Amino acid sequence: MKITIPGCATITVADRRWFVLRMMTTFDLSLRAGTTDLVFADLKALGYDAYVPRRRLDKWNRQKRVMAEWSEPLMPGYLFIVHPRPGKAVDDWSEVRGIKGVLGPLGDSDKPLLIPSKVVEVMMSEEFASTYDETTAGRRVRGETDRQRLEKRFAPGKRFMIDDGPFASFVTEIEEMTHENRVKALVKIFGRLVVVDLEIGQLGEEKPNAA
Repeated sequence: MKITIPGCATITVADRRWFVLRMMTTFDLSLRAGTTDLVFADLKALGYDAYVPRRRLDKWNRQKRVMAEWSEPLMPGYLFIVHPRPGKAVDDWSEVRGIKGVLGPLGDSDKPLLIPSKVVEVMMSEEFASTYDETTAGRRVRGETDRQRLEKRFAPGKRFMIDDGPFASFVTEIEEMTHENRVKALVKIFGRLVVVDLEIGQLGEEKPNAA
């Protein structure tokens, strides 16, 4: 029996020898896909069983000014593969190594590291339970509220780069959350700290606190 999860896994339920495959961490702009997803597609086409653990997250769509759900590999540059595929020799990795972007199996060059099936099964279970997800739906499955998640991420004293709006490129320090999608924060303008009201979608990368 084969289980197929689009973009995530194609698994034959039988005796499986799992390995971790290492890849380059690049992104093909023409195909709008990273190496991990492209290698997964090539392995699937060749008949290999493979699994790419994924996480889902909410990202701010600046044009539409709404949160949109995004999916990406949990561990870019790595995926699980069952080797060999039917009809191939146990120690023959030439076909896999020949795929563009593949660096080879994790472990010694002459002895790839065999991964216990239980490890893969646990990761699958955790993914299906939304453990890795940072989405509204995932937090609902885990019993978390959006407010709890936002209060933790945007706690007083944390510093962020502003990505959007009139203060874009400024670094700001959180003072407090006002309501669900807004924060009061401090921005230094002409040498003075000014309190501004921002949407959380305007905040980008978290910055380390000043010493």
